[in-house]
Amino acid sequence: MPNPSLEKIEQFRRQLKSDWTRDDTVSAWRKWHKQIAEFTRGATDAVLAEANLQQGQHVLDLASGVGDPALRIASLVGPGGRVVATDVGMGMMSLAAELAAQQNLGNIEFKEAAADSLPFPDGAFDVVTCRFGAMFFPDLHKALAECRRVLKPGGKVIFLVWGTRDQPFTTTTVGVLLNFVKPPEPDPDAPSMFMFGVRGRFESALKDAGYSSVKEDHLSVAARWPGSVEEFWTQFTEVAAPFKPLLAQLPPAKREDVRFDVIAGLQKYVKDGHITFPLEVVLASASR
Repeated sequence: MPNPSLEKIEQFRRQLKSDWTRDDTVSAWRKWHKQIAEFTRGATDAVLAEANLQQGQHVLDLASGVGDPALRIASLVGPGGRVVATDVGMGMMSLAAELAAQQNLGNIEFKEAAADSLPFPDGAFDVVTCRFGAMFFPDLHKALAECRRVLKPGGKVIFLVWGTRDQPFTTTTVGVLLNFVKPPEPDPDAPSMFMFGVRGRFESALKDAGYSSVKEDHLSVAARWPGSVEEFWTQFTEVAAPFKPLLAQLPPAKREDVRFDVIAGLQKYVKDGHITFPLEVVLASASR
């Protein structure tokens, strides 16, 4: 695993916060949250199945964004349970808070917090969850140590991250975009979207952090986009924070060429009028 310097970690931390708390990114996630929640429901279901939550449990959810899976967790642990949803900024979680109020979920709170510096006492939670967040942690080793610290003895952590880069979700979007624009050379120490696509990598990180009963599963979960193909691409261009700068580099005519090729590629996965394809993910779990 990369072992970046403190200076690099701070640089990664600043970039993470910039990418995911920008006003335009927050607005886009608020705009598309219903469709994204349906599209990624299979991933959320996988986290919840592995967590096997019980009434009355206290759960910490990291990188909660607009509320998946934190809101569903709150409904599962019941009024006697407690959920703390966290993210690097309050922007997206403001929508999650609104949805919680609409659903009369009084057992959830929202707190700005970084995964590698959690403002909670030792042994405060029965379960820690994180869906599509850990691959962006600036200091993975410290984040895993912090998660272990705030777990009760015997408590469980569940992470779901992207798997292999070579899957329909990316070959039809990012893969097409990279035919038109060359990204800057990546820092080998930097966190990245597909860093856990290598089998055993997350398992090794959890073992190094002192966890027991470590498990890593590579899964395909069904995904169905509820809108049109054109809406899917528009949504991607607005919410995919790491790739928006690449699109911005292209002149309008080239952006239209990208859109044309993406739409053509996505049409191959249309079934009954909707995009349907598997998401290749990694589900990693362990106990304190």
